[in-house]
Amino acid sequence: MKKKVKEFFTDFLNKKFLISIIALMLVQAAFYWGVKLLQVDYHYINATIDSKIPFVPHLVYIYNMFYPAVLLTFYYVFCKDRKNYYKGVIAGIIGFLICDIIFIAYPTIMNRPEVDYNSLDWLTGLVLKITYAADTPALNCCPSIHCLFCYQAIFTLCISKKIKWKVKIPVSLFLFLIVLTTMLVKQHYFYDALFALIIFIITNIFVYSFKIYPKYTNKLKKKYNEDKEKLKEKKKNKKINTN
Repeated sequence: MKKKVKEFFTDFLNKKFLISIIALMLVQAAFYWGVKLLQVDYHYINATIDSKIPFVPHLVYIYNMFYPAVLLTFYYVFCKDRKNYYKGVIAGIIGFLICDIIFIAYPTIMNRPEVDYNSLDWLTGLVLKITYAADTPALNCCPSIHCLFCYQAIFTLCISKKIKWKVKIPVSLFLFLIVLTTMLVKQHYFYDALFALIIFIITNIFVYSFKIYPKYTNKLKKKYNEDKEKLKEKKKNKKINTN
């Protein structure tokens, strides 16, 4: 058990994974907040269905699991299927760049409901206040970045032939639940999730249909195999020295 935990953190601290995923998140955050400086007029794009979607404040806990859930999903794919992981990251980058262009061309805003915090338990009320405060005013809603990355994480996980369905199904269901919570805690409208889905489909058709970086992926595969052999040799030498 101790050995497995050690291997988990060793893999998690792999510099290739850290550099790629941190770069993805930093670039996304920089663009997300940066485009707000270029926005002027905001639009509401709520649909009739939004009035029928209930407000469920207690789901804010699941909503806030977005970052760890997506991070761990991509990490798992990174460990099992390196080539597919990088394709997923590239698709994610293209996707949120498209979203940023839309944020500038047609900025949207979310009209949140009035919340009776006295009717909630203190912890749920506090988490909901912090969640809303971190994104007030609620701009750059359509397409939803939360939904886009959940779709991408689900797809990147499920398309891999190296990952078992006993992992794919529960993880995918949880990520899809996060998509639903974006509407149930009134952080996004229905159209936000819908347009994120359309962008996700377009970007992945592009990335998975065209070999946009064959030389790069071959180098990655070669380097990964070399690192793997070096690690095996290191463990073998360590075992010999111990004996």
